[in-house]
This record gives sequence, structure tokens and C-alpha cells, in this order.
Amino acid sequence: MSTTVAEPWTHLVGQERAIARMERAAERPVHSYLLVGSKGADLLMAARCFASVLISADRDPRTTELVLKGVHPDVVEFEPESTVISVAQGKEIVREAWASPIETSSVRKVLLVLEAERLKLEAENALLKTFEEPPASTVIVLVTSAPDDLLDTTRSRCQRIQLAPLDEAAITAALTANGVGADTAALAARLGGGQLGRARALASDRRALREAFVAASADVDGKGATAAQVAERLSAAVREAIAAVKTQHEAELEEFDAAANEAGYLPREVTRQRKRMTTRHQRHERMARREAIVEGVTALETVYRDALAGSKAPLRNLDRTPIRVEARAADRALEACRAARDSLEHNPNEGLLLERLVLQLPPGAPTPAR
Repeated sequence: MSTTVAEPWTHLVGQERAIARMERAAERPVHSYLLVGSKGADLLMAARCFASVLISADRDPRTTELVLKGVHPDVVEFEPESTVISVAQGKEIVREAWASPIETSSVRKVLLVLEAERLKLEAENALLKTFEEPPASTVIVLVTSAPDDLLDTTRSRCQRIQLAPLDEAAITAALTANGVGADTAALAARLGGGQLGRARALASDRRALREAFVAASADVDGKGATAAQVAERLSAAVREAIAAVKTQHEAELEEFDAAANEAGYLPREVTRQRKRMTTRHQRHERMARREAIVEGVTALETVYRDALAGSKAPLRNLDRTPIRVEARAADRALEACRAARDSLEHNPNEGLLLERLVLQLPPGAPTPAR
């Protein structure tokens, strides 16, 4: 296993103030924290970076690498199994809080409660009791993009750490520093919505997905046969995008197996941790298709927003000339995109959803690459 990663903060860009707070917290941690930022990969990475310094005061490279990959047994991640973090999950969080660290090198155990705003009321109340009488060796970090959805009593028991939004220049610089071409970096930063993780995906794994959906705006002609063909191409792009998720999950399990073998974990601990990981992976794979469709629909929306914005407005799609389409038609296309996104909440047939969306898109002039 590689041991080259020792300093976790290199993964966080433009978060100097939050990093300073987390560094101070790691020196004398309290029992609970509230980590707040925009939902996405950046917030998860920040939580893992914080957890890595909480359990390894000496920045042990092996420990840091395992935590950042989400496979360290003493950093336990909880997230909603469906739409909420259930009462049963809340009880599991409490049980885990009172369990001792597995690795002898761990200073303490860290529990990351992801999407904490989705805690069901009874589960949140169960955690309050743990906050009032916390185990000495455990730190609980509630990770959320919607802190106001938590109880006042929960927020008052946690020290808050806030991530800062990133501007395009910071994201572009971070991407180019990692070898992304200047034009690709600028485009991904423009589309990333202030999230470095999303911009990274748009410059790599989600790049082909975005391009397929953007191209669809020029391929439609109002005919059902064409709509079916375009929708199938979009479905194929979605399938390709989520294939990377399954590959990542397989790699995570291999990493964990190697770490467990190296550290000599007890068989029951290996079984328990593997079960938790596979359950999480199954959920992520169910969600990945939905998230890919949302990303694609969002890409389509940017096309019609560029068409409506006018020649003097800054483009979202820096690599394409805006399509020529009437304003009313562009408005209808945006409404169709919103309806498609909303309908995903009701678990529809996604193939039919894409075909119905494409049928509602107005024919537009081609959008040549710049």
C-alpha cells in the first residue's frame, strides 16, 4: 500500500480558515462538531481530512490514506439509507460511539454523520443524550449542507466549522495544478457551482456525460423516432458515467482487505466493516444513476440559459456557441428540465423520463465547439 499521503490538507483548496479551526480542534477536541458546507465531494473530503487528524496526531501516512479513502475502521461514516437517517441508524450510531477504537494506533474513534440534516427526530434526540454524556474516546462530526434543519439543541451542543465557497479562479488554479488543460479547467470551474469536487468530475469522469446532454439540444427535431435515438444515447452516457462508481467501490474493498490483513484485524471486525461498506456501496450505486441524470439535465439547462442570456452575458458553456432558439421555446425547455428533475423523486422509469424530456426540447441550430 502506498504511504505517500501524509498531509491531508493538500486536498482542501481555499479553506485556510476552516483548516486552522480543524487543526486547533484536533489538539484538544470536544465531543461533537458541526461541519457545514455545500453538499458534494468537497464537504465529504473536508470531513475525512478532519477525521484523519483527530485519530492520528502524528499524521501517520497509512492512517491518513485509509481515512481519506473511507476505509479506516476507526472512522465510521453514517448516511441516510433512504430519505432519512432512521431511528435504527441512530441507535447504531450510539452503539458505535461507545465502542472502543479497533486499531491500537488510533488516538480515538470518529463518527461522521453525513447529510445530518436528514436525521429523523427520534434519531436526533437519541444523539442528544450521547452528546450530554459522551464517551471519552469518541468524536462525533455532524456533516451538513442545511444546518438550520437540525434542532437548536443539537446545534448548540456542537462546535461549528464552516467551509468557504470557492470562486472560479481558485477552482481553475486547482484543476490546472493537477494537470487539467487550461480550457477544460476554465469550463469545469464555470460549471462547477463553486464546488471543486464537482468541477473535477466535470473535467474527468462526468465530462462525456455533460457533452452528450449538451449535444442533445442540437440533435432534436421534434420527431418521436429521433427522440428515442437521442434518449438512448443519453442513457448510454449515464451508464458509462456510473460504471466508474462501481470500479471505485471495488477498489475500496480491495484497499480495506489489504489494510485489514496488514493490521491483523479480528475476523468479526473484518466481517462487520465489510458489511457496512457493501451496504453503503449498494446505496451509492442506486443513487449514482439518479445523480448522473440530474447532472445531465443540469447541463441541458445551461444550454437554454445561455440561449436566453443574450450576447453580452457571460456564457456557462465556454466551449460552445449558444443555440438559436426562440425565448418562449427556451423557457419551455427549462420547464421540461425542471419537471424531469422533480419526477426523479418519485422513482420513475428513467429511460421513459429521458425520452419524454427529449420530446419536449425545441429544435435548435447546432452548437459548434469554440
